[in-house]
Amino acid sequence: MMAKSVIKQLNYYLDLRFLIKFIALFLVLYYVNIFFVQLTLPGKWHNDFFVEHFNYIGWLTGSLTHTANLITHTLGLDTIVESNDTLALAQGPRVVVRWQCIGLGIISFWLAFILAQDMRLKRKIFLGLGGVLVVWFMNCCRIALLVFALDRNLKPWKKKLTLIGGINHHDLFNYACYAVILLSIFIYYKVSAKKAQPGESAGTMSDVKEK
Repeated sequence: MMAKSVIKQLNYYLDLRFLIKFIALFLVLYYVNIFFVQLTLPGKWHNDFFVEHFNYIGWLTGSLTHTANLITHTLGLDTIVESNDTLALAQGPRVVVRWQCIGLGIISFWLAFILAQDMRLKRKIFLGLGGVLVVWFMNCCRIALLVFALDRNLKPWKKKLTLIGGINHHDLFNYACYAVILLSIFIYYKVSAKKAQPGESAGTMSDVKEK
């Protein structure tokens, strides 16, 4: 009885059903991505067929470098995409985009949150893809800014931002993305709570499901 009471109280404040779904989906999405990454890297897991036909890791990386190249050209820089994962200044330094830099963890977090919600499939697709595009574009801007920093010889951007506690650009990107995601989640629950029927509590996750 005590265990049931504790679970009931936790469910009131946390919505355990949503929380379990979210954590499970995040772990599945993240580690499936990591598995596919291993298929693209040299080693015992490497798979030529996957790399040739289903390498979405490479496609995502290439979309980042080519879009960042368009941004740097807009900023007046002479840059080229040397390879799928490398954006370089003409006859100068370059930025190499590894798989750790393409935002797989952040994208998995957002998609897990959306998929765990009780809402129409059409809305899940809209919100899921919308969030992924926002993270993707922020990453494109980050890569472009790194190349800009290299061109202007802004050393703090190369190594770490010592003025704000030694945070490097990778950490700063993660913080910015999670801040945007948390703001989006706050807005989502705020809007959903207003749609709740009169008399329902809007204080828990389970009470703001789409009607």
